[in-house]
Amino acid sequence: MLTLLMNSRYKRAMANRLNGTNPHAVVPSGGNTQKKLLAAMFIVMGKIAKMDGRVTKDEVKYASIIMQQMGLRSLERQQAINYFDQGKRSDTDIMSSVMNLARVIGKKSELARVFLLIQIKNAFVKGEFRLKERMLLRDVAELLGFDKFTFQCLCNEMPGFMHSKRKSTRNFSHNAYKVLQLEPDAEDGEIRRAYLRMMTRHHPDKLVRDNLSEETLKEAQEKSMAIRAAYEAVCGFRKIRA
Repeated sequence: MLTLLMNSRYKRAMANRLNGTNPHAVVPSGGNTQKKLLAAMFIVMGKIAKMDGRVTKDEVKYASIIMQQMGLRSLERQQAINYFDQGKRSDTDIMSSVMNLARVIGKKSELARVFLLIQIKNAFVKGEFRLKERMLLRDVAELLGFDKFTFQCLCNEMPGFMHSKRKSTRNFSHNAYKVLQLEPDAEDGEIRRAYLRMMTRHHPDKLVRDNLSEETLKEAQEKSMAIRAAYEAVCGFRKIRA
């Protein structure tokens, strides 16, 4: 029970650091969860960086920024570097690391979402999102429990994707507004109100007290994730703070 509690605190604190909610959150020991996150985070980053045959200084710098955001100490930083190098090797199976991560942090969890967003941003460091990286990350997203729409919404937050996929972005934008039950010409102030209204209605934490079935709660979780993705996508389209 104590281990479960510590892991829960670790996941919450780490998610808050990485999503910017609380960049200086004190992160307790996370045990096996901490090990799996460290391994998957930098193995995948290394794989993405090396997919075009070269690793740039900007990609190494971005990996270093993530180490800093995670609050890694010297020993953990060296482990992260080793994992990054491991990911660069062509024979490294990154999917097993992602599957191990999904088991300990939970599919569609906030930490899973932040992990995926970090990897998408990593793919954009070189300034473009190539098909190889996109296909790889689509598989990573699926292992983490995210559907195609959610993955595309997260991609849409990246300026490079929006520039190269303007037509698709317009479609994603339309779908995002639809999820929030808004018209595209809604005022900025209405965006967050709609988001909060929809989350109040569909968030699993607010429904669990009604003793609903596990299947119904799972559907509510999927709905709340779609709402969150749509909200962040709309904020990205409009360049307003989420």
